[in-house]
Amino acid sequence: MAQAGLSQVRLAAAVGVDPKTVERWVVQGRTPHPRHRVAVSDALGCDAAALWGDADRAEAATQEIVGVYPARRAVPSGTWRAFLAGVEQRFELHAFAATFLPDQTLDLTAEIVSMAARGVRVRLLLGDPDGAAVAVRTREEGGTGLAGRIALVLSYLAPALGTPGVEVRLHDSTLYATTFRFDDDLLVNTHVWGAPAGANPLLHLKDGPEAAIVPAYQAGFERVWSIAQPLDAWPRTEDSDRVA
Repeated sequence: MAQAGLSQVRLAAAVGVDPKTVERWVVQGRTPHPRHRVAVSDALGCDAAALWGDADRAEAATQEIVGVYPARRAVPSGTWRAFLAGVEQRFELHAFAATFLPDQTLDLTAEIVSMAARGVRVRLLLGDPDGAAVAVRTREEGGTGLAGRIALVLSYLAPALGTPGVEVRLHDSTLYATTFRFDDDLLVNTHVWGAPAGANPLLHLKDGPEAAIVPAYQAGFERVWSIAQPLDAWPRTEDSDRVA
C-alpha cells in the first residue's frame, strides 16, 4: 500500500468496501474474499499470490469437504448402499478387512459383479492375514481375530474373483486410514490409535479440478497398490487347510 501510495481509505474506495474491512485485512491479517483479492491486487499493481500465497488453493481444498461424521458407524447404511449402486467408473477400497461393508448390503459380491458388468473398475486393497501390519494392528486394538475377519471377507468375495474388471490385492502396509472411493466421492475413515475403525471419525470428500486432499489420498492408494500382492483366488492353496 505504501509503495502504491494508497491509504486504507483510498484502497477501500478502489476496491468498493468499507475502510474497516481493509483495516481487518491489514491489522488482523484476515484474507479477503476471492473477488476482493483480485480487486486489491489490481489496485496495488501486484500479484494476489504475493499478498496471500495459496489462499485460493486452501479455499478449494476446504470445498472438497462434503461432510464429517463423528464415527463411521454414524453413516446411515442406506448411504453406503446408494454409493455402491450409483458407481459408474470406479470403486476402490483400501482397508484391512472392512467387514462392516458386506453387512451394509444385501449381497456385496453380486453388487461388485454388477459393477464390473457395467464397466466399473473395481480395485480392492485388503490386509494380508499373515502380514506383520495386521498383527501390529491387532495388538494395538487389544483384540483378536482381525486376520480371521480378512479371511472371512475374502471368502465372501471369492465368487467375484476372476471377474473381468475386478482386482484384489493383499497389502502388508501400515493403514493410516481406511478409504472408500466411489467415482469422485471419497470416504476417509481416520484411525485413532487403540480404537476400532467403526468408532473413529469419517470424512466425506469430493474430487474436482481444484482438489488437493483427494489426490493426496489417491497417491497413497496407488503407492500401496503398486507393492501389494495380487490375489487371483481365495483361499490360497497354502492357506486352504488353515481357513477350513
